Amino acid sequence: MSGSSESRYIRLNVISGKNLKVPFQRVPAGIYVSINIDSQRLWKSTTGVLSSENSVAWGDAVTLQRPRSLLGAVRRVILYRSSHTLPAFAVEIRASYEAGRMLGNGQVIGKLQMSWDELLDHGDEAFDLSFPSVRGVHPSLTLKAAVVQACDDQEGALSDSLVDCKMIRHTDAGHAQFAKYMRSKTVSHLNAAVEHFQLVLDQCPVSHPDHAAALTNLAWARLKGYIRNHLQDIDNTISLFRDALALRPQRHPDCPLSLYNLTEALTWRYKKKSTAANIRESAQLYHELLPLCPVGTYLRSIASGKNGVDYVIEECNDLPTDASDEGICLGRVVLDLCPVGHQHRPGALDELSNALESRFAQSGNIDDLDECIQFRREAVSLCPEGHTDRDVYLNNLAVSLRFYRFNHQGNHNDLDEAISLYEEALCLCPVGHESRDDSLDNLGGALVTRFNKRGARDDITRAISLLREALTLRPPGHPRRDITLNNLALALKTRYDEFDVSEDLNEAIDLYRESLRLKGLDHPGRHVTLFNLSSALCSRFRHTGKNEDVEEAITLCQEILETLPSLHPDRCFSYMWLKEAYLSRYRVQLNPADLSLAVREL
Repeated sequence: MSGSSESRYIRLNVISGKNLKVPFQRVPAGIYVSINIDSQRLWKSTTGVLSSENSVAWGDAVTLQRPRSLLGAVRRVILYRSSHTLPAFAVEIRASYEAGRMLGNGQVIGKLQMSWDELLDHGDEAFDLSFPSVRGVHPSLTLKAAVVQACDDQEGALSDSLVDCKMIRHTDAGHAQFAKYMRSKTVSHLNAAVEHFQLVLDQCPVSHPDHAAALTNLAWARLKGYIRNHLQDIDNTISLFRDALALRPQRHPDCPLSLYNLTEALTWRYKKKSTAANIRESAQLYHELLPLCPVGTYLRSIASGKNGVDYVIEECNDLPTDASDEGICLGRVVLDLCPVGHQHRPGALDELSNALESRFAQSGNIDDLDECIQFRREAVSLCPEGHTDRDVYLNNLAVSLRFYRFNHQGNHNDLDEAISLYEEALCLCPVGHESRDDSLDNLGGALVTRFNKRGARDDITRAISLLREALTLRPPGHPRRDITLNNLALALKTRYDEFDVSEDLNEAIDLYRESLRLKGLDHPGRHVTLFNLSSALCSRFRHTGKNEDVEEAITLCQEILETLPSLHPDRCFSYMWLKEAYLSRYRVQLNPADLSLAVREL
């Protein structure tokens, strides 16, 4: 008796799986193994989390009685009676789209039928069971089968059959039709899948435990149809995903997957409709999702990959600078999505800095500017020598120091540091570099600023030399030629004011005229060039006494007042510029009418 007793049971351990390719690019909640006898599932493993290497570790076990003839399933032991025909033994690997309670049986990753002898042919040693190829690789399971003397009915699991059978059939039929659609791109299969999933949803009121799963299955099929341009309604699909997420709060096991599904729908809507609100919301959702995805899981690898959060980061970084509180909040979210070492962190730092700098320009809050400079310093530190974008981040930091903080606080250390940064950026832009004109222009302008503060002749001489080179790199037709024309004219006028070289003044006037011709009547900086030209003409009038220069200067100032709106912040300065023009003429011609006109403009 003991001898027959020792051979009654088989203990099957499902240890792990590898090369488990996800079907049809839908991220599963997990993977499980099903043991089927005569095409009927009699046991399923727990649903294991898929790793980023497409593997799962289970460690589950089931105890089977050696086959004779099928009697049925009693508790957790599978029993047979004698027969000449052995029952068929098959193993399936399936993807589950729910981490907890399942709706339907998911989708097959691998299926293999084998003989009982093959199962017991490895002694007490673990062995690999290879399945037919799926998307170019062979899924495999590591199993261990051993003959045992007695049954321990505390291990294993019965099939989860709590879900209504009709809902199971429609859900599985929907998955089957969807699989056909993904393989063939035949729209009739998509329509059939949507119909099955809709029938399941109709049977699941909001209070039903499978309502979120039914919403998700329907939404996913519709999303794939939208991606392939077979369906056009993305807004309803997004609503389905939102409803599913609302039923899966943060502690729900399927919350991470629901967050991911919604980001996918929003991102695809953005790709097709370029709606900025969609990509902003995707960033917020990823900020919530990633902490819920353990490192090393498949979901984490997909969510943090180039088609997941990396795409969202890039697109958010390409949005127009938004200095509102909401825009800066988004910038901080995007920065949080780029930890130290992330390839997009320098760009995220730069974009957040731009927003803070813009808000400083609007509100004058020095804390915004200081934080902006702090972030720009980090961006530079993350781009060491040899980095292709180092010159860009050097220039951006220099601009914040020179144009903003130095102009606001007057600290010469900021100006000196900005010039050093511009010098380094120029060294990184040798002759032929596409950004050399920008670097030359930036450094030249900064040297003019320092000359105005300290009067070192070398600064103004070098500034003019750099700006002349920049102008040669911006020939007629270049979109930024007018900027360099204006900057070089300003440098020449500055040197004239200090050293009284008339050739500098004449050249400055010619450059201002050309710059003005390149600025249309609606150009936002036209009034500045008008003033600069007016100021230079007044200077030449005082030097030569030619009346046509001062007449033109007055006309230019009057044009400024006619074109600037009544609430423009520079309008008050325009009155001052016109007053100076009248005073210039009064000082030369001593006409009391000019003095009266100047007093009127006060």
